[in-house]
Amino acid sequence: MWIRKPRRTDFRAKLSVVIVLFALVMFSVFRLALFAFHHSSFASLSFWQILSAFFNGIRFDLSVIALFLGPVILLFNLPVNSVRYMKGCVVVMAAELVVMAGFLVADLIYFPYVKRHIAEEILQISADWSFVVKYAFTSALLPLLLLFVLLGVAYVWVHKIFKYRYQFDPYYAKGELIKIGVCILFLVLGIRGHLGAGKALGIADVYRYASSPAAAALTLNGVFTAYQVGRKGTIDIRNNYPLDKAVETAQSLLISPQETPADPQYPLMRMPAKARTPKPYNIMIVLLEGWHPYYVDGLSGNHFGVTPVFDDIIKNGITFTNAYAVGQRSIFGFAGVFAGAPLVPGLPMFGYGLELTSFFRFPGLLAKNGYYTFFAQTSNRASYRLCSLASYLGCEGSYGNEDMDELLPYLEEAPFGYDYDGLMFSAQKIKERKTKNFMGMAFMGITHAPFARTLAQFDKYKGNTWDDGFKNTLYFADWSIGEFLKKAKEDGWFDDTIFVFVADHTSGGPGSDSLYNKFRIPMVLYAPKILKPQKIDYVVSQLDLLPTLYNLLKLNEPYTALGRDMLDASNPQNRAALVSEGVNIGLITADGAIRHSRKGIISVEKRNENFDEKKAEETLLSLDKTAYVLLKNNTWYKDE
Repeated sequence: MWIRKPRRTDFRAKLSVVIVLFALVMFSVFRLALFAFHHSSFASLSFWQILSAFFNGIRFDLSVIALFLGPVILLFNLPVNSVRYMKGCVVVMAAELVVMAGFLVADLIYFPYVKRHIAEEILQISADWSFVVKYAFTSALLPLLLLFVLLGVAYVWVHKIFKYRYQFDPYYAKGELIKIGVCILFLVLGIRGHLGAGKALGIADVYRYASSPAAAALTLNGVFTAYQVGRKGTIDIRNNYPLDKAVETAQSLLISPQETPADPQYPLMRMPAKARTPKPYNIMIVLLEGWHPYYVDGLSGNHFGVTPVFDDIIKNGITFTNAYAVGQRSIFGFAGVFAGAPLVPGLPMFGYGLELTSFFRFPGLLAKNGYYTFFAQTSNRASYRLCSLASYLGCEGSYGNEDMDELLPYLEEAPFGYDYDGLMFSAQKIKERKTKNFMGMAFMGITHAPFARTLAQFDKYKGNTWDDGFKNTLYFADWSIGEFLKKAKEDGWFDDTIFVFVADHTSGGPGSDSLYNKFRIPMVLYAPKILKPQKIDYVVSQLDLLPTLYNLLKLNEPYTALGRDMLDASNPQNRAALVSEGVNIGLITADGAIRHSRKGIISVEKRNENFDEKKAEETLLSLDKTAYVLLKNNTWYKDE
């Protein structure tokens, strides 16, 4: 039987076009998947805004396609008569496509947690390969295997088409020059994303084509945002607000009449105007992973029934009903709660360069005053370098999951440890202390996805949804807190201790894109023998915690924080929370909230018709500029 042999041709130019078109289709498919799977995040967009996002998204897709595939396409189209060389180029392009697909899959999974694409997180992940490898070969094993299969299929396909269909056909010189010129043009224009003057596309340029964060999220892709942040280690967005005016505004908002500036070279460093007698209270801060007020019955009025202990704490503590996180990831909460510092866009991450700046080391100061200070996290010691950062802040002991015994017969292994083990470990460290007073800092992890089953008694919700998994682990976390408080009473240090329960950021909850929803967290000061129960409704932030504890202990040494005492009820109308949302910044007040790109206001949420957007913008830019410059120039705090 006669079989027609495939015709051999030099198909390099055609294959190059097919690969680029395939990459564009792949990015568009993931954009469509993002829109379909997380439709609630884009419900506010009109038809034309959605159409614009898909159309203008091609600019950002082409930018990374040209950046990574462009150089290889150029090499592929050089007049080199070598099949091995050609196959090598195509295999490299196939591998790049598979890696980009992997990033898009990861971004699709990541998106619902923070309602934006991967940005500064790439810096933390890139320095925590032990976590990446463990996650890849456990929770992400199926997508990883699929990607390897795709790479294998691509290799077989490349081998066959070059074996049976390829024939080198050197064109005349003019044709080769034209082809190479087209490749260079694609490389340059693709990366730039426009024909006009100016820099190549950056993340902030999305707001030329998008009018809201939701539209911007649909326009961008995770490969582009991860690369833009990862290549510099920071996000390059400039705040042109006058520095002297910014500092003056920040000082007026943050330095109370009972305080005085400590050094003119360090504008936010201050100290009490009059000396006072210190109060020898113990401090125990428990940082709660991803808790959202929506799931806490005492804050939401819901009846999920998984926070009975915390609901009682709310009734008997000082509860801040309008408390906000400074960011959307754990490292932001760590910096805000323990160092009083915001990680505004443009700064290096804490743990990846920012610690070269001098911070007010609150645990270190207490250690000098005779306190035992420690930090314990239920995840591994190396996770996000938090143990190292805690030591930098002055903790005498820093501990991770490796240091903790597994105390109960858990049903599944928890990737970020068990809250009960972490809190019992903390209680033991407190019991073994050699000093009268202590400051403990504990970071919990059981409520971090992927959720592990703990004990059968906490399988309250039987479904397999994210919501059910979170609520079951929250139930266990709440019980663990109750056991910790019982231990404190048994060991005799409950009465003299101020407990702080505060979330690092939010997870889950209603799908609203509102800043109020995305950043609101539980925060309670609990000390029944020291502080009278009350509910405080004005706006406070994680950045306000350090000044509050400083004043509760009646300390006299200078300190710096981008916050003010939460128990100072004077001028509640001037209180505001600065937040970082990827490349954007925001300000939350009682009357309204704004998002800002540092070039202009992106969105406004009014809670009062008298909300002054202009004043809010000036406050936001002032706080952002002051924090950025003081941290960047190492004029945040004057170390000894």
